[in-house]
Amino acid sequence: MDLVIHSGDVFDSIRPATHVIINFLKQTGRITQRDIPYYGIAGNHETPRLRATTAALEYGNMIGAYFAHGFEVEHEPVDLGDIRLSLALIPHGAVGDAQVVVTPDRDADINIMVTHGTVPGLVVHGHELGQVDLPERVLGGDFDYVALGHYHYFHEHKKNTYYAGATERFGFGEVDSEPGFAILTFGGADGVEIEHVPIEARPMIDLPRIDAEGMTGGDLNEAIADRAARADIDGAMVRQKVVNAPVGLAGELDRPLLRDLRRRALDFSLEISESGRADLPDPDGEVEASFGSLEEEFKAFVGGRRERGELDAAFAGEFLEKGLGYLRGAGAAPGEGAA
Repeated sequence: MDLVIHSGDVFDSIRPATHVIINFLKQTGRITQRDIPYYGIAGNHETPRLRATTAALEYGNMIGAYFAHGFEVEHEPVDLGDIRLSLALIPHGAVGDAQVVVTPDRDADINIMVTHGTVPGLVVHGHELGQVDLPERVLGGDFDYVALGHYHYFHEHKKNTYYAGATERFGFGEVDSEPGFAILTFGGADGVEIEHVPIEARPMIDLPRIDAEGMTGGDLNEAIADRAARADIDGAMVRQKVVNAPVGLAGELDRPLLRDLRRRALDFSLEISESGRADLPDPDGEVEASFGSLEEEFKAFVGGRRERGELDAAFAGEFLEKGLGYLRGAGAAPGEGAA
């Protein structure tokens, strides 16, 4: 391995937790301590909103890696034996610059661009905070390879432009993804060969949906147990969706059953939509939902968390009372205030 590149979103927030930073430093050190050059850029999740704020990626720069996390394009020369490689690092903060134009280093043997965003023609369901579309003026340079970040699937945009994908799944929208990384080999007849290397990741299981129309509590408990028994949920991230549930059916769930499922799985998520409130994807994959007033939605939110055992009954009652007070106060006429 001659060089490691990360194309953004090492962290999923601007201020990651201490244990996350420590693990990042440990894994980064495994690379840099072997004298392997390690370069990367900031993605949309970890780019500070203010230019004066220091990105957490700076920790990596203190132990021999280099991450571009500012608001300008950076060019980094990398000598790999007799090969002179040039990296054009375009962090998320620089992509939105209307004036940015990136050109290869004509004196380099290999030119690689590293950037973060969505390429033209790529359909990504949902929109993330800070997500940007990569303009053609950024992608149009004559680079030997363009390493893309943001999309969590291994994906070819064009012959020498790829998303390497993520090394872990980040939600049930990616349940069909194959985590891994990409290996680039230069010097062949085609210029560069790209190989996707799958890696073992935590299993993610989306259990078959339960249509609870007309079911009793006993029927629903039996259906949940049956679907869980048909899958290997031990140590996995598991989701069970229930739709068209009669109002109040969640209160009849078998608590010992749910505790056992959550003990066996790394995470067991039970999502119940009551009749008339189902959020079902249409054939094009978009989500439709019906919403009541803020007070109704808040009551449903707290009630659902309480019924699933995620909130203690006493705490849920106090939380609901205070929350409704804040909502009513916010909606009161100026000067009226909350009761």
